[in-house]
Amino acid sequence: MKIQLGIKNFDKQQTVFDSTVRYKIVPKGRRFGLTRGMANNYIRMALERKFTKGLWVDTVNANIERYVERYFIPELKKLPEGYWQWKKQQKILYINKAYIDFRSVDNPENIEGFGYDYAFLNEAGIILKDEYLWNNAIRPMLWDYSCPAVIGGTPKGKGVFYELYQRGLTNQTNYQAFKFSTFDNPYLPHQEILEEIKSMPQRVVNQEIYAEFLDDTGVVFTGVTAIAVLQPQEQLPDHTYVIGCDLAKVQDYTVLAVYDRKTNNQVYQMRFNQLEWPFQKKKIKDLSMKFNRALVILDSTGIGEPIYDDLSRDGVPVEGVKFTNDSKKNLIEKLANWIEMKNIRMLYLPETINELNSFTYDISSQGRVRYEAPVGFHDDIVYAHALAVKSLQPIIKRVIAPEMTVVQRDINEKIKAISEGENILDYEIV
Repeated sequence: MKIQLGIKNFDKQQTVFDSTVRYKIVPKGRRFGLTRGMANNYIRMALERKFTKGLWVDTVNANIERYVERYFIPELKKLPEGYWQWKKQQKILYINKAYIDFRSVDNPENIEGFGYDYAFLNEAGIILKDEYLWNNAIRPMLWDYSCPAVIGGTPKGKGVFYELYQRGLTNQTNYQAFKFSTFDNPYLPHQEILEEIKSMPQRVVNQEIYAEFLDDTGVVFTGVTAIAVLQPQEQLPDHTYVIGCDLAKVQDYTVLAVYDRKTNNQVYQMRFNQLEWPFQKKKIKDLSMKFNRALVILDSTGIGEPIYDDLSRDGVPVEGVKFTNDSKKNLIEKLANWIEMKNIRMLYLPETINELNSFTYDISSQGRVRYEAPVGFHDDIVYAHALAVKSLQPIIKRVIAPEMTVVQRDINEKIKAISEGENILDYEIV
């Protein structure tokens, strides 16, 4: 029986899947299309009976469900009845006589214990940060059947993924290295992406667009650990403060980040969820009063609008910011630049460091850059800081020249004398 499907990978996608080398290592820029290409390849190989036991490893379960529903199922519905079945609870996709186990590293205990004859490791820059997971869980599963694997993703610093890529570059047996930029996808609007990246930090462009392995593991923010060194401080009567407020009620967190506008140092942070709005408004007001009636800058989009109105009526100094793609982009890029330039210092809080270092961005099919947390992660702390930093101004530091030493003064006097044509010799040559 001959089955025709309307799926076809473009040439650079297909070079990966046509390779006969066992381990294909593929660092690639955002939106290159490796994930969709892999879905197409799995369907084709299953119909051609080129594997029976497949493995797909991803970052979080939410990503898996999205890929199956968007990339696999629309094409599988074109097959005759009975050719496929998706077991959502077990995360197993059956196609023809083959199956694919979908596993995520947020549930690592579900990964171990099986052997496969074809495998795909998606977002390898993230999932291979955990060397133990690679060496003790994933790698042993590839030993059975001399399992070939496509290992790909956008780089996130240097680690196992980088080491595997280096093996491919040095032509080690069983390894082949590929590398693609975002612009290698012929279906993306390249001109729009070029316009978008003009304002992006260069390291982000290098890593996320051109798939460069950078020493700093930060995705958008670099140098976070160097500035996140402070301990909470009490308010000072002669200082003014600002509070960045990102609102949430149930699943996400409301975060209040307090900065001293005189020093540009963070002095306090509050984070909570599952709290009714009246209690949240009281916390915000109390914190503003505690820090000398600090200005509260909050996201006034959606539910934030009535919160803004209520706080304003209650005498709280408050400024609303409407979140759009452009306004969020401007907030994040100022925060990224100020962190890199060390214009601010933050409290040493592991949840802040982790969230900033995990923060990334995506590129839409229209070429628009969207800053966001990876699926399954939070971004509340990031936006609370970005809102606070929005109001900060660079601190102008007066540099007082140190007093010159006797030797320096003497040298200066002699240089001045020479420039004025004077005889500065202290002795006479006979």
